[in-house]
Amino acid sequence: MSEGMGHAANDFRNAKIHEELRRRAESLAQGQEEEVIADAEGLLLFRLGEEWYAFRIDGVREIYNDYLVTRIPRVPDFILGVVNVRGEIVSVTDLGTMIRVPSRTQRSLDDALPSAIIIANERCVSAVVVDEIGDITEVPRGDVEPALSTLDRAQAEFVAGSVYLDGRLIGIVNLDKVLEPIGDNV
Repeated sequence: MSEGMGHAANDFRNAKIHEELRRRAESLAQGQEEEVIADAEGLLLFRLGEEWYAFRIDGVREIYNDYLVTRIPRVPDFILGVVNVRGEIVSVTDLGTMIRVPSRTQRSLDDALPSAIIIANERCVSAVVVDEIGDITEVPRGDVEPALSTLDRAQAEFVAGSVYLDGRLIGIVNLDKVLEPIGDNV
């Protein structure tokens, strides 16, 4: 009987060790998942013409729908006007015109404008009009590469990096450059 109890005690000990090792493995795996998530960068995808771009999500304040633009005189052609967003006057920027993306949807303020992406930094806020708003996604920071050297010089200053996502090259827009006050780039 004592020999049977010895086997039972060993089996019990082995089961406890196995269970403890399983818990540790799960804990380590969970820690690795958290590290991957912590080392990811959130991006809001959008389309200009045939090309896809993204804003880093930490610079995106909201998506804004159903707005009327008030025109303002003597501004660059990429400034469509201003809108009132819950009491805050926000400029409306046509990003495609600003960064000179060819073959895109022509905009008229008489037509209904698509949803705008309201972006902000510590200096400025703007509602950015694009052709199509895509998904929000996360990419590992290590996957973000420098901007392509083949970009047109006028576009290159607005693209902070690039990432391949689902077989597409996504240009990550330099939010600070887009939000640079107009008087600062003269």
